[in-house]
Amino acid sequence: MPQLLPDWHFFRPAGRLIWFSVIFIILMIPVIVMLLRPKSERPTTWAQAMAGAVYTFALMLFAYAIIPHEFITFSDKYLQWSKDKYVIKSTTQIPFMHAWNWPTSIDMQAIRDVVVVGIYLVFFVGNLVIIVKWQGRKTKAEDSEEKPVVVGRSRFGRPLKAKA
Repeated sequence: MPQLLPDWHFFRPAGRLIWFSVIFIILMIPVIVMLLRPKSERPTTWAQAMAGAVYTFALMLFAYAIIPHEFITFSDKYLQWSKDKYVIKSTTQIPFMHAWNWPTSIDMQAIRDVVVVGIYLVFFVGNLVIIVKWQGRKTKAEDSEEKPVVVGRSRFGRPLKAKA
């Protein structure tokens, strides 16, 4: 993958993570557009179903495989979050309680894993929201029935009574 990002602070080391995140966002744009449209009255064809399945598989591949893997690679190689760096170490004294030490150690690899689980949770919740909204779409006929009837206004700006 070409390095088209500038050589600023972390852009080059996180280049693959940034590029795959941008590609994922670009691939999500047609899904959002299709969610805003009412669904077609005609039944789905076999070719449309297969194209949608391949597209969905590609989105899930990005969300659940590539982006978390690239974050793990970035945090291991560039940020060097490994087992030898600690947030809290069990041999360190607790502040304002100098007689006691922390009961456990928390290393940076654990923090990295928590961040990756957070990435998975964000994608999973987004996945569920999209599925629910996709299944709840209405057809054009159902959508037009719900629109309120426009009632005229008097010359004073008040709405006129609808005819019974």
